[in-house]
Amino acid sequence: MPLFYTIPHLLSIFYHFFVKSQYFFSLKLKIFAPLKLATFCPFSAIFWHLWYNNIMYKIFRKLISISFVSIILFACSSNPDSTLNHPPKNNDKNILMQSEASKESRDSSSDKSIIIDKDYGRGDKDIVIFSTNDTLSSFNDNLGVASIKYYIDHFDRDENFVTLVDTGNFSAGTEEAIKSKGKVSIEIMNELGYDIVVPGSLEFNYGIDTFYENMKLLKSHIVCCNMYDVKRKSFPFLPYVIYKYNDINIAFVGVTSPEALLIKDNYEKFFDENGNQLIYFFEDETGDALYKQVQTAVDTAKAEGADKVILLSHLGIEGITEKWSTTKVVANTKDIDAVIDGHSMEVLDNGLMINKVGAFIPMVQAGSKYKYLGAMNITNEDYIYPAVMKERSVNKRDEAFQELVDKILEEYK
Repeated sequence: MPLFYTIPHLLSIFYHFFVKSQYFFSLKLKIFAPLKLATFCPFSAIFWHLWYNNIMYKIFRKLISISFVSIILFACSSNPDSTLNHPPKNNDKNILMQSEASKESRDSSSDKSIIIDKDYGRGDKDIVIFSTNDTLSSFNDNLGVASIKYYIDHFDRDENFVTLVDTGNFSAGTEEAIKSKGKVSIEIMNELGYDIVVPGSLEFNYGIDTFYENMKLLKSHIVCCNMYDVKRKSFPFLPYVIYKYNDINIAFVGVTSPEALLIKDNYEKFFDENGNQLIYFFEDETGDALYKQVQTAVDTAKAEGADKVILLSHLGIEGITEKWSTTKVVANTKDIDAVIDGHSMEVLDNGLMINKVGAFIPMVQAGSKYKYLGAMNITNEDYIYPAVMKERSVNKRDEAFQELVDKILEEYK
């Protein structure tokens, strides 16, 4: 058979084998990624049929080069809805600073937010967001908080803005944490200097009242867009907080897994004596309620002036309820530029997800018990790089801070 008969047939095979069955792997993360070349599918079948029967061959021979060029250009073009590799859309440096909305405003309802000025100096700087997750109060395990303290304090502030966040499950897991009902964890986290925290499912281990007491003790911004308190008739935490780094505004949207309701020992804590549910996490049969709530928070943050949105996610990937996974939330939303994940206690370095409009979203998760330190680097060229910092990088301790941690832990033994 002449070569020109076989070309469309091979293209059809290429589509069905490569495009329709394409998988992307990033460590444990497996993502189904249909490429934009899928638009070629109907044309491939038509080309094959017409070529095989030698119908209109001369026309297609003239057009085939143009078709190939058009398809390749379309497949390689950037997504117009993605802001991942685009410069900030809003360069207004005069966004209203809500200085009266201090950290105590975490008791506000979800229609309010705050903008925090992180303007440490002028000039082009990278933004580095360090992260921990599922630390389980294991302050002296693995890297340990004293090494993390040293690393962050000695990080190059002349070239970088630095922010420290945690995505939940920090107030349980050790004898001291249980004995203090999580308060020892809060005390050490305050000393370490977290900027933003998302409550995890284990933060409810000691009951709703103790949960609120502990959250009030945190000297951090607490964000969670999907926790609704029926008794208070309000959202107890801000859905997001916007940090202003010179002329770029980054919104940190928090979300907590509805799996908090599924923890056996915690289930009864979410209901009163009459069986009425006290806390909702926008859980439903399909996951749509959670997706819509996250999207609402993202849209509101963008409308308020956020140039980029980072999802602080206590949802996880592997071994959890799929409809409430970070993968599903990202796949059913748009305009999230990066994800800092937690809950599933995985190590995900250079992870990628695909959102609702087909854009690739970088993500990171740093294991558990301070095994690694997550790092999300946003360069001054507007690229986002996720990574995890290992022991060979975080290898020096702040000895004074270690003594302080040991002293605090000793009080709760």
